[in-house]
Amino acid sequence: MKSLCLIDTDIVIDFLRGNAHAISLLKKCSASACFSCITVAEIYAGVESGEEEKDVVRLFSMFQVYPITEKIAKTAGLMVKKFGKSHSVEIPDALIAATCTVYNLSLLTLNVKHYPMIKNLDSPYRKS
Repeated sequence: MKSLCLIDTDIVIDFLRGNAHAISLLKKCSASACFSCITVAEIYAGVESGEEEKDVVRLFSMFQVYPITEKIAKTAGLMVKKFGKSHSVEIPDALIAATCTVYNLSLLTLNVKHYPMIKNLDSPYRKS
C-alpha cells in the first residue's frame, strides 16, 4: 500500500453522519489520510448548519489537503478524454484520481466505478 491515502468524498460524508465503518477507517489510517480540495468543496456544498460546519472545519484542519495544480488539471483532462464517454467519468472524480496519480496516493472510495483509471481499486467497506 502507498504511504498516503486520499479519502474520497463519499467516505467523508459517511464519517460526518457517524457511520461506524467510516469512523473506524479514518481512525485506522489517521496518520496517512489526506484529502483533495475537490472533496473539501463537495463537502462544503452540503453543509447544513453551523455545528456541522464546525465539524467539517475540524476534520479538514487535521489532515493535508492537496490543491489542484496545472499537472493535476492536465492529467484529469486526459482521464476525462479517455474514460468520459465509456465510463461517464466527470471532472471532479478525474481531479481526485489525478491527484492520486500525480502524488502517488492510494484512493479510498466506495464509488469504485467512478475511477476506472485506477487499477485494482476496491471499496474499503460496504454499506449495509
